[in-house]
Amino acid sequence: MAARNTPRSAIEDGVATSDAPTVSSHGTAHMRLQQMKQLSSLLLVSMAVLASGCDAQAPRPADAATQDAAPQKKDQDMSELKPPTADSVLYFIYQRDGDGAVSYKVDGGAIVSYWYGHEFDLNGKHYFTGFGSKSQGEGPEGDDGMMDPEHVAISQATFTRVDKDGKQEWSKPDTDGYVGEFGRLGRADEIDTSRKAQGHATSDGRYVLAVPTRDFMNGEDVQSFAMFLFDPDGKDALSFRQWGYLGSVRVGGDNREACSDGQVMPCTASTGALTFEPATDGGLPSLKVTPSGSTISGPDKVRALGPADAVTYRFDANAGRYTP
Repeated sequence: MAARNTPRSAIEDGVATSDAPTVSSHGTAHMRLQQMKQLSSLLLVSMAVLASGCDAQAPRPADAATQDAAPQKKDQDMSELKPPTADSVLYFIYQRDGDGAVSYKVDGGAIVSYWYGHEFDLNGKHYFTGFGSKSQGEGPEGDDGMMDPEHVAISQATFTRVDKDGKQEWSKPDTDGYVGEFGRLGRADEIDTSRKAQGHATSDGRYVLAVPTRDFMNGEDVQSFAMFLFDPDGKDALSFRQWGYLGSVRVGGDNREACSDGQVMPCTASTGALTFEPATDGGLPSLKVTPSGSTISGPDKVRALGPADAVTYRFDANAGRYTP
């Protein structure tokens, strides 16, 4: 804009005013010629400036290469195999379409729900297992009388990652509508999201899974692990097919809801570290729970927990579960 305004200013400065000296017509013509030359020069400069502004290539942002790579990374992320969805797990197990729901009623009034999902590697294969639960309904279709009415039946669908036409996908799952039962008040054990699941592969090709759970009983928040065994090749004599529930192992608790700030009883809180200890005979590993925190040691007395308080659970084949 400055280049465009300059010629107009120059013209005004070159025009004679009323109090300027009188000049001849020849002098006036000469003056006008000089003004035209000045105007032409200024216009050429303006055009050059404008031309350079339009034709100059915009500088490439420093992160342009990153921006170019972003779509490639997005495509890569989209191509990664994601776990099967919770509603698809329930559909494969119960053959009932919940229209995207992860808990719904089926025949006999029983309620099926998605419980937990776990990915793991075993014997060179990659698996995903989705666990579900089914409450007791009414009549034969509701499994009435088939289990403890307080419990729910645990179910599972296990998918294997396979390569097909150069792409990874999940195989059609192996499913089982009953691998054991647990829970209280007709509900499955609650998942404890503050802790992580733990797994252990045995030397004979089986897999022991510990899923963190919690429950609230008698004013105490109880921490446990629900134990499962995956036996894809049927190496043991247990009654289940591929998966089986092996009971629950307690690892900690917090009685703050019942102790009333120490007015009713001493307030204590503890948690436990779970470790797998391989069996010397090649069987299932033992489970060692090493607690930390505090526990009641007597009337109005509390003591610290430590390694000396560790508890070992071993698998009882007759009972089909881990016992201390």
